[in-house]
Amino acid sequence: MGGAIAAAFVGTLALLALRRALATAAAMRRNARLLGAANRELAVSRQRFRDFAEAASDWFWETGPDHRYTLLSERVAILIGGEPRDVFGDGLADLGRLATDPMAWTDAQRDIGAGRGFRDLELGWTDETGKAFVFRVSAQPVYGDDGAFLGYRGSGVDATLEVLALRDARTTQILVHDALESISEGFVLFNPEGRLLFCNDRYRSAYPNLADRLVPGVSFEEVLRAAAERGGFGQDHGDLGSWIRERLARHLETTVPVDRRLSDGHWYRISEHATRSGGIVKLLMDITELKEREQELAGRTERLRESEARYRQLVDLAPFGVVLWDRAAIRFANPAAAAILGAPHPLELDGAPLAPCFADGERLAAQLAGFSGPGGQRLEAEAVHADGERRQVEIAAYPAAYDRNDAVLLVINDVTERRRAETELRRAQKMEAVGRMAGGVAHEFNNMLTAIGGFARLAERTPGDVERVRTCVTEIAKASDRAAALTAQLLDFSRRRVSDELETVALTDVVRDLRVFLKPLLNDGIDLSVDVRDPGLHAIANPVTLTQAILNLAINARDAMPDGGRLTVTLEAIEPDAAFRRQHDGLEAGRYAVIRVTDTGSGIAEEIRDRIWEPFFTTKEPGKGTGLGLWMVYGTARQAGGAVEMTSSPGGGSVFSIYLPRVQAPVGRPAPAPLPLLPEGEAASILLVDDEPAVRAYLTLVLTEAGCRVVQAEDGVDALEKYDAHGGLFDCLVTDLAMPHMGGPELVAELARRNPNLPVLFLSGYASHEKAAALLAVAGRKLLMKPISPEDLIQGLREVMAE
Repeated sequence: MGGAIAAAFVGTLALLALRRALATAAAMRRNARLLGAANRELAVSRQRFRDFAEAASDWFWETGPDHRYTLLSERVAILIGGEPRDVFGDGLADLGRLATDPMAWTDAQRDIGAGRGFRDLELGWTDETGKAFVFRVSAQPVYGDDGAFLGYRGSGVDATLEVLALRDARTTQILVHDALESISEGFVLFNPEGRLLFCNDRYRSAYPNLADRLVPGVSFEEVLRAAAERGGFGQDHGDLGSWIRERLARHLETTVPVDRRLSDGHWYRISEHATRSGGIVKLLMDITELKEREQELAGRTERLRESEARYRQLVDLAPFGVVLWDRAAIRFANPAAAAILGAPHPLELDGAPLAPCFADGERLAAQLAGFSGPGGQRLEAEAVHADGERRQVEIAAYPAAYDRNDAVLLVINDVTERRRAETELRRAQKMEAVGRMAGGVAHEFNNMLTAIGGFARLAERTPGDVERVRTCVTEIAKASDRAAALTAQLLDFSRRRVSDELETVALTDVVRDLRVFLKPLLNDGIDLSVDVRDPGLHAIANPVTLTQAILNLAINARDAMPDGGRLTVTLEAIEPDAAFRRQHDGLEAGRYAVIRVTDTGSGIAEEIRDRIWEPFFTTKEPGKGTGLGLWMVYGTARQAGGAVEMTSSPGGGSVFSIYLPRVQAPVGRPAPAPLPLLPEGEAASILLVDDEPAVRAYLTLVLTEAGCRVVQAEDGVDALEKYDAHGGLFDCLVTDLAMPHMGGPELVAELARRNPNLPVLFLSGYASHEKAAALLAVAGRKLLMKPISPEDLIQGLREVMAE
């Protein structure tokens, strides 16, 4: 039994052992399954970590206790495109050369030395192509179970784009800040919550009492409260809260700029605009100067209005006419212009053409229409009224504008009465001069008559002495020529010459013959000297106006020497230099004949020397001069292509010089040889009419010697009888102009009814230009001035018959 028990016990132990072994085997199989699952899960985790690490932009590294790298992930090699150790070195100590901030690297070194972790150490590196990289690295220390320091595990991130973007943002921010600070306008920006984000100094200067509160972060309501506390809120504004709310609402709702004067005393144009994000932008434009200009302009406008009214009154009351003409019609006329042009009211001229207001108005309008330039234009015209009245006017034209187009401003002065007065004054002065010259002319003529009569009687005493008779006849001819020259001078002075055209003038004769006229015109005590230094000088001029010009200079010299002095008239030839020619409007080079009139009088004051050539300017008392003398002298010289020069000194006398271009003397015309006056060779039949028997006898003798048959008549009535008695068989009529009973023009008119083709040769001692023009308006007529030489008579007869 004991054995059985023992066997049973052993069996039981064996069973237990078996069971234990089976349980252990099952546990081992279970553990193996769990271990396999754990290993698989670990592998999955490791793969997941690798996938995250590879997919992440970060890269990882690890160091040992000596801070040298034991791991640098492949990601960093991909980022830099090369070997990581070439950039980051062998350990953490090599990072110092890449640190972008020395202070941050110093802190990192301190942490590494103490075994502490560090974050976001910024490293910079540039590859060989110039591409820049910025990295940020962070690290965490690793310790063993025993607490021993095992090294660092860390990560890095490529922050290049972020850093560059931040740098660009900072640069942009600085640029914008600088730009907003440099603009002349005040600028402020509030965010959607109404808080200040930016305010430039120009804005702060506009609010000097709030400048310290205009800082970023302050709300607009706080600014308003500070403004109210510092004097911006008055008792008349009501409740402070209401005032602030009203300002807030205006701040948010204002869209139209407003102009206000702020606390700095300047005027500003204030503009407020909402930003897209809900903020507010406020601009202040300093318009103080603009406001001042507006006020100044307003004052000027008022003054201009007053000035316009004043000048309108002056124009309306002006004694001369003012007309604005746009080259098509009259656009304005003052009352004086209406009176001068014969209109009952200025409005009658508004829109009216200009030409009908003047005689020869079309030519005048064309001349004024072609006027342009900055200077004025002056001319004379004759205004014609509707009732036929005519008024002499002076017109000054100036450039103007009408309706933004070019126009002409006409200033019209009625000079009718002045012209009449001037004419009467000139006539009176001329009569006075003629009266004073009468004695001198009578003296000269008596001398000539003495010579003529004396030599004639000497020839009568010894008719057989041919040489003596020839000598006497020669002297008689000289005296006759002298008398003819004196008569021509008288006609020139009285302007009774036929032509005012330019001609070749013998200047020596003009200057020497002046002595006859000047002696009776000069005061006692004035010594006259005529000095011809270059005889034989000739010039192209008008003998009438040239003689008058020299006389005017001599009379002015006389008036400058009331107590006596010396008057010298000089004639010489000079070749002016280039400077002189430029000074006188570019005279042509060459030799000039110069007539100088020199006096020892009072001289001409400096302040009026530039005005003496102006028409109607005179320093003489009223009634003593017209002011036209020197103006006529200037015009005479310019008409001849020359110039006038004056030198003077107060108390030292004056010298007036007339420069005339010198020309060659005309070639003497040979005496015409006698020739038949009719183509058939028959003698010409001449009807000769003159009321002076001696003249008829002389002319008959000349014509008879030329082979003509002459029938004489003593006046026009006698000539008509002789014409009819001979059946009108005459080839030419030679007649004097002035005769008793019937003059030459009346005779010609009567004979024209009988024979309109009859040639006529007029003879006259004097005839005006107008009268001569009327006589010669018909072809086949010619005028000769007495005295007439035989050669001139035959040549004139041949020319008129040839026509």
